[in-house]
Amino acid sequence: MEKNDQITILGITGYTGAWLAKTLTDRGYTNIVGTYRNPEKMTYLQQQLPNVTGFKADLLASPDKVKPAIAGSRWVFNNSAPFTGDEKTIADFVATKVAMVNNLFKAIIAAGTVEKLVHIGSAAAIYMGIADTSKTVIDEDTWPDLAHMDRQYEPFITMKVREEQRVRELADLIDLDVTVLHPTNIVGPSFTPWQHDMIYAYLHGSQPLVEGPMDSVDVRDIAGIELALMTNPASNGKRVMGLGFTSTYQQLETLTQQHLTTEQINTLFGDLPTIIPTQTALTLWQPLAYTSFVKDQSWRLDPKSVLKTKYPEFYTYKYTDAQTTFTQALDKMVADAQK
Repeated sequence: MEKNDQITILGITGYTGAWLAKTLTDRGYTNIVGTYRNPEKMTYLQQQLPNVTGFKADLLASPDKVKPAIAGSRWVFNNSAPFTGDEKTIADFVATKVAMVNNLFKAIIAAGTVEKLVHIGSAAAIYMGIADTSKTVIDEDTWPDLAHMDRQYEPFITMKVREEQRVRELADLIDLDVTVLHPTNIVGPSFTPWQHDMIYAYLHGSQPLVEGPMDSVDVRDIAGIELALMTNPASNGKRVMGLGFTSTYQQLETLTQQHLTTEQINTLFGDLPTIIPTQTALTLWQPLAYTSFVKDQSWRLDPKSVLKTKYPEFYTYKYTDAQTTFTQALDKMVADAQK
């Protein structure tokens, strides 16, 4: 990648997209183009990063809206995660993601200049819904067994698997280099005043959480990984897991209680969720022990395996301390709430 190459970020005002734009800018890239849906958010981002050009486009609506943002670009990052809001069934979610990928590739083909795509997926497409619970290491060669899920309890798993499969299918058809990044829980301070942090997702709304491992990656490292993958030909064709550190939901909630005042917690999250002990949850689920849901959850909550990337040489993580990342994210949320 040359510093003046046109680079497109789909979803540039999003949680990961904004940090990627910031990272590219800091590294000296001058020709950054991005898609957005909210003009006010784009205006704010351009005030922070004047070198960014925005195109209002909904990747689900039509490839024609996306084509101007990709025209002339050699490097495309897909950080978008669009939904219609009308999805109800697994088939609905899959159809939405396939339509998104189809429109993306129509725009790429129309541009005729794109050399590589880095696409953000989800680690759920690696470590959830696994039939073989004897596995001791979960890495990028691991895929969910969709046929194993006798109760398709998590549409997200199927949706992300089908999305990745469609990306790979179309990339093969047009001979486009592609790398799929699969992050675990993305956490850390937002570059913008709006939040898409999994800390907020877990703590907001008082929904109970079952205690267990919280595999995470700092959003700033996601931006760094994306750039590293785009510039490394060895990553072409690979699926790469994003995992910076592992904490627990109880540690997250305890740290939040220690770091914030009661007023700050109420302002940001309302009542914090109840943490259900692992063994309590497993006991409650015992009548459903025959289902793939309980088998999968039991295996993940009492892990006999570890997540481990096959490609540690692709990127060196800078944010590997859960407490630091969590507190920086919480401080940013408080600061944004006061604006």
